Amino acid sequence: MTTFDPSTFKAGLAGEKISFGMFAMLDSSLSSALLARSGYDFLVIDLQHSPFDLRRVESVIGSCVGTSCSPLARVHPGRPDEIGWILDMGVHGVVVPLVNSRDDARRAVDACRYPPKGRRSIGAVRNLMYRGDAYLDVADNDVACVVQIEHVDALENLESILDVEGIDAVMPGHIDLARSMGYSLRYGPSEGIPVEVTAAIKVINDAALKRSIPVVPVPGSLAEVENALLEGHRTICCSTDFHTFKAAIEQRVTECRRLAEAAVANH
Repeated sequence: MTTFDPSTFKAGLAGEKISFGMFAMLDSSLSSALLARSGYDFLVIDLQHSPFDLRRVESVIGSCVGTSCSPLARVHPGRPDEIGWILDMGVHGVVVPLVNSRDDARRAVDACRYPPKGRRSIGAVRNLMYRGDAYLDVADNDVACVVQIEHVDALENLESILDVEGIDAVMPGHIDLARSMGYSLRYGPSEGIPVEVTAAIKVINDAALKRSIPVVPVPGSLAEVENALLEGHRTICCSTDFHTFKAAIEQRVTECRRLAEAAVANH
């Protein structure tokens, strides 16, 4: 009897539910296990910007096993070989940064699909163990290939990039995009985004919508999450574990010091 445990992330992209996720930048299986069991539908392990080694990647992916939280990974730019490797480690999809041309997009998609659709090599031992013995038969439709549009070069090539068959979602990278346009934005709540950057994000959204490709925004505040929902987005990546934990810790320390000041004043 063949079995398969489908990806909840891919189900979210199909509009079956509203899905919330988060970038995992803290190289800790414990914090990832906490997130996976706290209601998030997906985690994106950030190989691009975080100090993950092989064992930590394995442990973070393993922390999602047995939950309804799909592990994904953001790979390094220009590394289609890393896509096949991390998929074989057991993630349900990849986020590919700095996709600036049609060729970049084509290489990303090819690395996510088995022949004849792509160039992914067969060696999915962990997926057969974690997901079920039908994995090889359904992987091409289950694996999510998410491309990041985050540079002015990508804007110039946007139509040809999104015309590549097999792109499952687009994730605009507004921080890097703004920098490539000559602006400097900080991580976190995106207040005061220049109108030129906002207009560029709209161009990306409109081009994806025209092709029925879901857009996965990365809001840095609850207000931005609300705006994303009102705009019709149904799969939303809510900042990073680092920035979320940092904000929560700073708020708790501030509250403790406020209580301390009040207690001293009352003595």
